[in-house]
Amino acid sequence: MESNALLNISIALVVVVALMFIFFLLLKKYSDNFSHSNQGKIKIVAQQRAAFKTQLLLIEAENRTSLLAISGDHVVPVWTTLDSNEESADVLR
Repeated sequence: MESNALLNISIALVVVVALMFIFFLLLKKYSDNFSHSNQGKIKIVAQQRAAFKTQLLLIEAENRTSLLAISGDHVVPVWTTLDSNEESADVLR
């Protein structure tokens, strides 16, 4: 009786390890697609810790520069401005 229980546990562990291995292979394969989809569109310029759980991020996205305050799950946009190149182009028109 004990050998049957040991065999059942062993088979179950082998199946779980095999499924986890397949899952992690698929995760590794498809995670590259998600990480490179926004390549070059969002750039973190500066990052500063403001308090124990609060950070300030200065980011550039396409033609805008933004300052974000992040605390836990909350993201608050502090300010956003257009890049200086486009502002000067608007003045010249």
